[in-house]
Amino acid sequence: MKAVVNTKAGGLEVLEIQDRPAPEPNPSEVRIRVRCSALNRADISQRMGRYPAPPGSPVDIPGLEYSGEVDIVGSGVTMWKPGDRVMGIVGGGSHAELVTAHELEVMPMPGGMSFEDAAAIPEVFLTAYDAMFAQLRMIAGETLLIHAVGSGVALY
Repeated sequence: MKAVVNTKAGGLEVLEIQDRPAPEPNPSEVRIRVRCSALNRADISQRMGRYPAPPGSPVDIPGLEYSGEVDIVGSGVTMWKPGDRVMGIVGGGSHAELVTAHELEVMPMPGGMSFEDAAAIPEVFLTAYDAMFAQLRMIAGETLLIHAVGSGVALY
């Protein structure tokens, strides 16, 4: 498969498109044929050597968000089948033709949504969702004022 690779820490000049082995899903993972991936501040920070990839993620292939179609499923996967249109977040590796993700960390793309739009949603929406419902434990009917928000989260 083709992948965008950080060859070392630095600016745009350190990026190369290289051939890499296709990742194989473990029993609880799906492999996604990436149609679009998003560029986030974390990808830029990783390229500059300021933000290490999480353990278990490719250290040299950036990309946290993706949209695409399920290519193959692991032997224990029950939620997805090949051809399903999906999106999600990974610790890295989505700036490639193929990426793997645990079946519980994959989301269905809303009907009629473009791959471009779907690739830009997971980081922003899940960050907001986590902050409001997992961290703050908000419930329906409560009000929250958010001010001085910046970066990609402020775009949606």
